Amino acid sequence: MQTNIQRQLAMLEQIPRHPRKITANVLTKRLQDRDFDVGLRTVQRELKSMCDMGLFGLELDDRCKPFGWSISACWRGLNLTLMDQHMALAFHTLKHSAAQLLPPQSVKQLTPYFERADQVLASDPDNPWLYWACRVAQLPEPSPLIYSEQDSAAFKLVQYALLHKRQIACQLQKVIKGQCYWVEYSPINPEGITISEGVALLAFTVGSVHTKRYVQSIDLLNDIRVLDTPAVTRDDFDINLSGAETQSNIIDIELLVSASASFILRKAKLSENQTIQLLKDGRYQVKATVNDSKRLRAFLWEMADNIEVAAPEKLRAHFTRLIAKMSTQYQSSHVDSNDVHSNDIDSNDIDSNDIDSNDIDSNATSGVVAIAG
Repeated sequence: MQTNIQRQLAMLEQIPRHPRKITANVLTKRLQDRDFDVGLRTVQRELKSMCDMGLFGLELDDRCKPFGWSISACWRGLNLTLMDQHMALAFHTLKHSAAQLLPPQSVKQLTPYFERADQVLASDPDNPWLYWACRVAQLPEPSPLIYSEQDSAAFKLVQYALLHKRQIACQLQKVIKGQCYWVEYSPINPEGITISEGVALLAFTVGSVHTKRYVQSIDLLNDIRVLDTPAVTRDDFDINLSGAETQSNIIDIELLVSASASFILRKAKLSENQTIQLLKDGRYQVKATVNDSKRLRAFLWEMADNIEVAAPEKLRAHFTRLIAKMSTQYQSSHVDSNDVHSNDIDSNDIDSNDIDSNDIDSNATSGVVAIAG
């Protein structure tokens, strides 16, 4: 028995990876040269047995004689034939997010496993794992907007640069006083990719000296080129914090919240030190220490009909001005587009995440190269 195992291992060592192949006759001769007492029939029988069991990625090319044997190009040690229901469900789940979360090469290598997983799950209509796969899913947040389809070629270039730690050059779309421009930046150091609300975002730095990080939708990158130079990487990068606003403006907030607000019904918290108290008018007084971020203000504005900001005064004043502006806008008559002046644009409306030209060091280049509309 031990001799058979040693012979089979020696035989597998001689089988090349697809597209190269080897015949059973050649395999027999090589084994005999290594002093194994084996004949052609035995080699053919053992090869067929291992192939039928799905072991070791063995493949038979029987399109023409002599037949050739090879190891599947995508085989990485997992037995496709023996895939169980748990593994099949895992691959089925991964398949739906693989294109965004894995490099293209990995997706290609895993394709046979995705296909096999579907076969395993579909093999029995009463399979509870198939029932689960059809009824449990992570769906994107519904959006009133329809985004243009992502440029798969551009996304793959960014994935390649990140995987191989290479710098890129590209044009970034920026809006300056109402006008869209394509601005050339080089070099850019890709640091990570995150998927937020269905949009792929690239975290990166610019040049070789400056440490400020930016996050930009990959859809807003144009004419991407992978450079031969290695990307500048930093040990302090945390993908979990990519795109998150810094905890630079901590405030003590006080809210008056309607009892019917989902915030109350779901027993949600703004922070770990949050306190909540029922008031005589039926509303709840919520106090918490939070970061005064864009996301917080967007949440409060979305819940404006159920939440009143009582403190701090600066945040309350912000919503007071916003409500007054909206009220005036909706009560006024329609304004002709010709009456709108470019000088009305407030510089504060420019996204703080925009790249500052002062952050570009002497080894990086930047310039406006095109106007998009």
